[in-house]
Amino acid sequence: MRVHHGRLVGLLCALSLAGCSYVRATREPMEKKVFVARGAEKARGAIVLLPGFGDRPETFEEYGFVRALRAAAPDYDVIAADAHFGYYRNRNLLTRLEKDVVAPLLQQGYRELWLMGVSMGGHGAVAYARAHPEKIAGLMLFAPYMGPSEVVEEVKRAGGLCHYRPQAQEESAEGFARANFGWLKQAACEEKTPQIWLAVGDHDDMRAADQLVSAALPAERVLILPGKHGWKVWTPAVRALAARAFGR
Repeated sequence: MRVHHGRLVGLLCALSLAGCSYVRATREPMEKKVFVARGAEKARGAIVLLPGFGDRPETFEEYGFVRALRAAAPDYDVIAADAHFGYYRNRNLLTRLEKDVVAPLLQQGYRELWLMGVSMGGHGAVAYARAHPEKIAGLMLFAPYMGPSEVVEEVKRAGGLCHYRPQAQEESAEGFARANFGWLKQAACEEKTPQIWLAVGDHDDMRAADQLVSAALPAERVLILPGKHGWKVWTPAVRALAARAFGR
């Protein structure tokens, strides 16, 4: 992730309200990059990667994330969606992920689908899973952005994720985050499905918000490594968590 987290939240909020040359144009269909392709008949399932703010699908390869995942989950095909911030800003992220990435994989016959998201991509992964929980076997979140600070504070004041009662989910960044927290409460505290795994650095600015989620998960599904917000944490984390999740 090339944008330092100290500026990430401000950028996300500012860019959602105003134009900016940094925001890339969205495309239909959403582009994607296939890193490992055995095909649905040979693979156990497929893993869809969602990038952080400022990242591209190739970033997962550049920082060794794909290589680490290939070693830990060799029975899965790996596809990275170019789900950049433009889709969040235009509010068509979930539509394009469904039509252009997930639905085609299911049509090909993949029986088990996982979403893995880093930072902003974790925000999107949770949102897709709450919209289509029946299609997702598991989520693996790496220092996920959990939404505006006022929403995070709402969850804290409620006594944590499992006690949270989301307010009306208006069409806004706050509403999007409340809907995510509401679904996470249902998935992690009540139904215990799909599987949710989480990793974060011990000095990550997002750790406090992520603790709201990790506190509701089984201990073996949470990993805290030394480090801040970036690939030096996320790449070794995916190797360790995927080995646990996929039995390697």
